[in-house]
Amino acid sequence: MFTMFKRVRIGRLFFGSFAAFIAVLLLVTSWISYSLTSRELADNTANYQQDLLNELNKRLVIQLNSIEQMSLAAYRNIDIIGYDQLESDLFERNRRKTDLEKLLAGITYSTMMVQSVYLYTEHPFAPDSQGPIQVFNLEKVREEDWFPEIQNNDSAWIKERTIQTMKGQMPVIGFARKLYNNSGIYYGMLLLNVKSSEIQNLIRGETEGRSRLLFDAGGREIAAIGDSNLQESELEKLKLVSEKSGSARLSANKQSDSLLVWSKSPSNWMLVEVTPWKNIINGSIQLALILLTVGLSAIIIGFFVTYFISRQFTKPIKLLLAFMGKLPDRGFTTDLPKDYTNEFGNLFNGYRKQMERIEELMDSLKAQHKRQREAEIQALQAMINPHFLYNTLDQLNWLAIDSGQDKISKILSLMGKMFRIGLSNGETLIPIADEITHVECYLQIQQIRWGDRLSFTLNVDESARDLFIPRLTLQPFIENAIIHGFHGRKTGEIRVSVQLVNQDIQFYIWDNGVGLRPDWNQPKVRKTGGYGVRNVKERIDAYFGPPYGVQMAKSEGGGTVVTVLLPQIQYKEQVEERYYVENTDH
Repeated sequence: MFTMFKRVRIGRLFFGSFAAFIAVLLLVTSWISYSLTSRELADNTANYQQDLLNELNKRLVIQLNSIEQMSLAAYRNIDIIGYDQLESDLFERNRRKTDLEKLLAGITYSTMMVQSVYLYTEHPFAPDSQGPIQVFNLEKVREEDWFPEIQNNDSAWIKERTIQTMKGQMPVIGFARKLYNNSGIYYGMLLLNVKSSEIQNLIRGETEGRSRLLFDAGGREIAAIGDSNLQESELEKLKLVSEKSGSARLSANKQSDSLLVWSKSPSNWMLVEVTPWKNIINGSIQLALILLTVGLSAIIIGFFVTYFISRQFTKPIKLLLAFMGKLPDRGFTTDLPKDYTNEFGNLFNGYRKQMERIEELMDSLKAQHKRQREAEIQALQAMINPHFLYNTLDQLNWLAIDSGQDKISKILSLMGKMFRIGLSNGETLIPIADEITHVECYLQIQQIRWGDRLSFTLNVDESARDLFIPRLTLQPFIENAIIHGFHGRKTGEIRVSVQLVNQDIQFYIWDNGVGLRPDWNQPKVRKTGGYGVRNVKERIDAYFGPPYGVQMAKSEGGGTVVTVLLPQIQYKEQVEERYYVENTDH
């Protein structure tokens, strides 16, 4: 039986015995605990919410009825006042207008729920601009988006919308009533704007963090608090509910179920509360205690099973550790066990080969150390060469000055500055300001040769000068423009710009030369020329990779435009140079 620990794969053995045993035990016990408690929790929650919704529904009906009664009283009094814009007696017309304003304003002053009153009539007048009354032409009511809700009714509640007030935008719920005279002729519309916050407070009651919805008798959603997350299909099912109160478990979405509790008023208004099923289960102390007990029991049982199994795993590991402690003795690896054919056998064989390799490496350390010392001496010697080059250029510069060769002197001075920036003490990253100086020196040297026939402009964002880029990134493209782009031409122009774009830097190099050949981007049969440009592309790819790199295209007005995209580098330490030893081109 115990021989399987030497032959069976560790992954299959461990997860097939231990994990399967614990998983089955936990699944069975957890499912039993969940089944016993979830139904009881749901029933208790539904009963509690049912009582709460019934009480809130009573309060809500009282307030909504009061709004409807206010609207009805105003409707009757408006007809008594009988304001007429065409009244010939100015005093009488103003008196009736004032009485009508007082009547409508009294509605807003009598309750905190009504924010404002809108009156639509055939003969509108201008009310107090600071007051809560607004009067509109009756034709405007047909333009309102809520008009279809009252078009075939004498009165109706309007779902939540936003209106403009003296304090800004405010969400309101409206109650609209058509106005008829004694002859039954329709002559206006009265709209009471009820603050949505007041209705929501009634729905919320004294509880917080609940998701509740209010539907009128026609099944339209009037107000809501929280996030019910109900789909349209579930809302349609609510309209078909005939019971005055009840509860149901439904799938509100693909992620979780919900407990739905509703209560209907005598006028068939429905108040609904939606509670995520997971909230009911997670809040159960009884379920937590059961799961805790099951988990502890499983851990205790699993401890003994694990202890037995782990001894079979740790025995070969301890043996391997014991051999590892014998370093740096040689020849002891032959004593490692050879009867293991599973992962432990691979470990022993791998360790044996590794130790043999280490012995070979130790033998080569002396030769490698000698080669390293030779390389250090050569590196020290290489440091002398740039210093000698700088001194030589300085001497040639002074000789040119003494001989009156101003152009040669200036070229030597610019070359010295270019070499210092180009070498940069071996630094691979330099500030953009130094790179621009290097480019400017090169262009000035070319301008000495071309004279006024060569012009250039350098436009650099000042905030980009202290950022770092790989050394000698721009000069190869400018050199290509002069050597190839202006070949056979009498004049030439080059523009260089540096811009910051989000977190990146964009370099634009434009020239008005002959442009790119039709086959410029086709691979060449032989690698002749283009080393500088290819070197820049490969360095950017090695440093940063996509999406950074170089793009070359024909300019619309003739010539070539080169775009170099690089990230913004504040410190040189941000870049880790990569070496591709498998590709000699890199």
